Amino acid sequence: MSGSTPYIQVLDIEQTLTELNEMVSRLRQERDDLEIALTTAVEHGDAIEEQLETANRQLQNEVRERRTIERQLRDLVATITQKSRDLEVVLQTITEHADQIDLHWLQRYIESETSARQDPLTGLANRRMLDEAMEREWSRARRQGQPLAMLMCDVDHFKPYNDRYGHQAGDECLCRLAELFQDLLHREGDLVARYGGEEFVVLLPNTDEIGALRVAQGIQDALRNLDLGHEDTPQGRLTLSIGLAALVPDHDDRSTLLAEVDRRLYLAKQQGRDRIVHAADHNNNSREDINDSGSRADQGNPARP
Repeated sequence: MSGSTPYIQVLDIEQTLTELNEMVSRLRQERDDLEIALTTAVEHGDAIEEQLETANRQLQNEVRERRTIERQLRDLVATITQKSRDLEVVLQTITEHADQIDLHWLQRYIESETSARQDPLTGLANRRMLDEAMEREWSRARRQGQPLAMLMCDVDHFKPYNDRYGHQAGDECLCRLAELFQDLLHREGDLVARYGGEEFVVLLPNTDEIGALRVAQGIQDALRNLDLGHEDTPQGRLTLSIGLAALVPDHDDRSTLLAEVDRRLYLAKQQGRDRIVHAADHNNNSREDINDSGSRADQGNPARP
């Protein structure tokens, strides 16, 4: 039972009372009109008989409508009264038996709901939580006509990293990356999810492509500064390939955005890794100067050197 239901029902009563008052005013007007018609009838006789019949029918309709509304009002009052009594019983029961409530069960339930949406290794959102956020933000962006951006990030040469340093080191590496993402993306609505073994997806509401490119470059800058050693890469350190896309949704198929960032991530891998591929230049291999035309609503952009 929703806590806001009684409040909504009270509003319904107030609205119904307003409608009844308006109806009474109309009835009074109808009465005045009838008095005028009766006075005129003495002078005009049969000439206004049809008008009187019409007025009478209207009055009867008004009366029937009023009776219907009164019946609905009585039913609504009875419902509110019963729900209020039910609420009092529930509150009284909780008050009297609070010590018997299984708070441990409630805690386990909350933990299970959290773990169902959380990657156990990194603590980031998992694919289920990403899907839920994607559905929510896609609908919001479509409704408001705002851009929605996504990054798909993949750790370059991660299998050789595991082979050389061991799986525990690989897990620690992924956790370090998760911390890096969380440090950079603190705007409400932004979401980072572990999408696969060494793949991460970043969802950026209210962000156009230039704003998303600024975020992607901030991620690569931070990873470069972190300088996690990886002897099996040309750079001698851990790097990321990133596919980036942004759009203003105009249809229901939100999988198109995910498919596009996946395609651009594949291009980044093909072109030599350690780069960002986006719509402006699928073959870009250099860092671009980003001006202020990109937007990241309500948040400063990640720092760039």
